[in-house]
Amino acid sequence: MTSREKFHETKLPPIEAFYDQLNDESLKIGDNERAQKTWMYFGMQTLQNYHDHYLLSDVLLLTDVLEYYRNAIMKEHNLDCLHFVTLPSLA
Repeated sequence: MTSREKFHETKLPPIEAFYDQLNDESLKIGDNERAQKTWMYFGMQTLQNYHDHYLLSDVLLLTDVLEYYRNAIMKEHNLDCLHFVTLPSLA
């Protein structure tokens, strides 16, 4: 995403537009195919739809992990980890 106008694009960019600078490699074909399938399955119309779907998936995964951790701490120590600001204060 290089500008806000990209949100209005009506299709995913071509595979050549993606490059992983951290690992110095191009996008894997399987990753591109999964992105295309996601776009089609959820009937996305713009890159904004795809962006919002990605963020929602990310937040839901983080929420799931937090709830699992919270339940484990509650079961093991009878403490609600959300009542502590830091992990050391919980310890």
